[in-house]
Amino acid sequence: MYEKNLTEDLRLRLSSNDMDFLRELSAKRSVSISECIRSIIGEYRRSLETLDVLTQAINLAKTEKGVQLSNGDTKTDINN
Repeated sequence: MYEKNLTEDLRLRLSSNDMDFLRELSAKRSVSISECIRSIIGEYRRSLETLDVLTQAINLAKTEKGVQLSNGDTKTDINN
């Protein structure tokens, strides 16, 4: 489906192997090739944003005294 907020055009040159991959992926997702590419870009952008947040959390834990990541501990009586 065409989205009205799309204002930029892109010309993309691909190898036949990459284009075949996009055709197969778009057929599996039942979307157009353009929508498939937009989806890949969105997924990649969200993964980078997630990595930035995790990096900030790790840096905060390293620099702040008294702040410690939990390592996934679920027991509340660790210091028994």
